[in-house]
Amino acid sequence: MPFVDVKDGRIYYDVRGEGRPLVLIHGAWASRQWWRWQVPALARDYKVLSLDVRGHGQSSPLRGAYSVEGFIKDLRSFLQKVEIDEAVLIGWSMGGIISMQYSMDYPSEVKALVLIATRAHRNPRLKLRILFQLFQARLGLLMDFTAPRKYDRTAKKFPYGYQDLLEKQVKDMLSSNTPEEVFEWIVADLTNNPRENFLDVIKSVWNWEAGEKLKRIRIPTLIIVGKNDSLTPPHFSRRIHETIPYSKLVTVDNAGHFVALERSELVNTGILNFLKTVGY
Repeated sequence: MPFVDVKDGRIYYDVRGEGRPLVLIHGAWASRQWWRWQVPALARDYKVLSLDVRGHGQSSPLRGAYSVEGFIKDLRSFLQKVEIDEAVLIGWSMGGIISMQYSMDYPSEVKALVLIATRAHRNPRLKLRILFQLFQARLGLLMDFTAPRKYDRTAKKFPYGYQDLLEKQVKDMLSSNTPEEVFEWIVADLTNNPRENFLDVIKSVWNWEAGEKLKRIRIPTLIIVGKNDSLTPPHFSRRIHETIPYSKLVTVDNAGHFVALERSELVNTGILNFLKTVGY
């Protein structure tokens, strides 16, 4: 699993399978590992490249808030370095934002889009939610600092006492019949991997909005959203569908923001059928 050098950093990625390329772009605070239930299925027919966006996984860290433009430059440099001049972009959440903007900036390089649980319009309520979560995390850190035991300033995990809050927030974002292994994996990943740039990541994208500019996307587009998505509710996906001319919207019952993990088989089948339908 190699690195690619980009301006002021490097991007870590994984390649599986052979054939026409699919580029998988994860969401905020995740990593390429969050495609764990997609890569094996897609790699049977395609060359699947899953990357760690800057500030995530094993790619270079952020030095403060970044920007969608910065993520686009990283993706452009990455694709040039791995010698891919056209591909299908599959983006979840923040990855969907990156995919839409890249498609508008470099339309000749994107053959089709798959957008999962994302938005193209501003969501003021998201800011409030993230800031509230950050406040809760900081409060947990304060409680940890004042606890009668040694405080580890170098700890990479979430602060002591935050585990219950984290598990509750993950459960709130999942449907009630999500497989237990999915819930456990998400919690383990969020607990064991550092998220020091929690606020910088979301500040990088929270003011991004495409709106009517989406009409410039003239390629086949599949939009997938969980019916119970509380972070990027279905009405955001409907607005994308109404604006992108050649788009198809699929709303998945009993699924939330982590729809690709919650309903992986349905999502995988939907993506593969879409790609065959558009001749890719």
